[in-house]
Amino acid sequence: MPQGQVPPPEPGRPAVDADVLRALFLSPADWIHRRVESVLMSPDGVTRRKVSLDVDLAARAPWPVDTAGRLLVPVTIQAKQPLRNFDAVCQGDPVPVLGTEDNGTLAELLLCGLIPEQLPPAEAAVLAHDHVPAIVHAPELLVEDALDGFWAYCEHLRVVVQELVDRGRLPAEDAEHWDADLALFTTVADQLARGFLLTFALPAEFAGRRLVLKYSMDEQYAAGGRPRARDRLRHCWMPWVGRVGLHDLASCRSFHVELTVPPEVRLHEFTVLSHEGGHPGPGGSHRAVDRVLAEDRTVRRWPGAVRGHLALRPTSRFDDAFCELVILPARQGITGFASVAVSLITAVLLLVGIVGIVQEHVLGPGWQVPSAAASIVMSVVAVLLSWINRQPEHDISVRVMRPLRYALNLEALVMLMLAGAASVPLTAGAAAAYWSVLVLLHVLSLVLVARTWWVRRSVDRGWYTSRARRHGR
Repeated sequence: MPQGQVPPPEPGRPAVDADVLRALFLSPADWIHRRVESVLMSPDGVTRRKVSLDVDLAARAPWPVDTAGRLLVPVTIQAKQPLRNFDAVCQGDPVPVLGTEDNGTLAELLLCGLIPEQLPPAEAAVLAHDHVPAIVHAPELLVEDALDGFWAYCEHLRVVVQELVDRGRLPAEDAEHWDADLALFTTVADQLARGFLLTFALPAEFAGRRLVLKYSMDEQYAAGGRPRARDRLRHCWMPWVGRVGLHDLASCRSFHVELTVPPEVRLHEFTVLSHEGGHPGPGGSHRAVDRVLAEDRTVRRWPGAVRGHLALRPTSRFDDAFCELVILPARQGITGFASVAVSLITAVLLLVGIVGIVQEHVLGPGWQVPSAAASIVMSVVAVLLSWINRQPEHDISVRVMRPLRYALNLEALVMLMLAGAASVPLTAGAAAAYWSVLVLLHVLSLVLVARTWWVRRSVDRGWYTSRARRHGR
């Protein structure tokens, strides 16, 4: 820094009581009355998540503040990832949220306040000064490496406490609560290693008031990995089932979730499920058992419905939940266009076949076969069909509409082959092979379109339900 230049003032850093922060984090339903989470999947491929929180700042006292006197309101744990187009609003006005360093300081305070009291002071000090900062400040790509060392040290702590119990140096009451205290600490530690505390910094005059806090951001919808060939064949005649994650499910008294899908698809069933099982640490189970928290099957009564809404009352602070969606192609858009296109091309192929059989009774003396004019017309239709497939769409629409888009691509190829047949004279053997391939491609497109309508029919008539699928039927 040049001589004589005054350094800029340091921003106000959190300096809160760990006990206050711990009580605030472990009992969010005491001060967050209602959480409304809206997921909007737009046709241009963007997934926008909006969250509205009804917060009562009068429900707790004292409230955490930083050195600048601002109220610190940690509303949720957000995954460690870039916040794209993030907006934070309080009572309609923009408000700041804490940055990375301040969030890390809060997370360290919280975890240190959750360290089990049964640990010897030396072991607790190593945990607080070495392992807690390592997992809290670990970058997104190094989280798993940091957690490996953390879980290894937790196993060491289990051995240490068990030795104290065996020697009778730990009171019976403390030994009885040891497993629960360690499980609480490790669960929160795993969450704060993979995420960070999204904390609003509100003016001090808001103390004691009931407020509406809102934040929104763009997310990348992950449709999951490609299924195995056996699964693709098994689900060939079933609707597409997708998932949308829910953040911090039980951070409120009542949780409402609303999902809006793109207009080219239709939401049939909408279910909120919870993962049950161990944490991903040593000895923890990765196997997830789905438990239904809320279910809405009334959306199928609305033929053009693209929105679903569910309300539930969370029971566990650490539920890991997701929405399961049964999605169908809508009747309009690509579905209707593909059906009309395949039907018209079927009629064209039948007409061409009839004309080829009785050519002398249909075509006049001035008509030449092959014909350049017919070839140009067929090529224009093929270009039109391929151009329809290039519009932007959401990843859900890509998965659901993929069979219909394959059908349109096949029909574009069929029209190109018709253009070739109309412009190039072929021998009898070559023409037979050429037309066999052409008809085969067209039959494949017919099967894909028929598959889409069959899936819609089976779902609308109740032959398929997601509940039956979850039970293996």
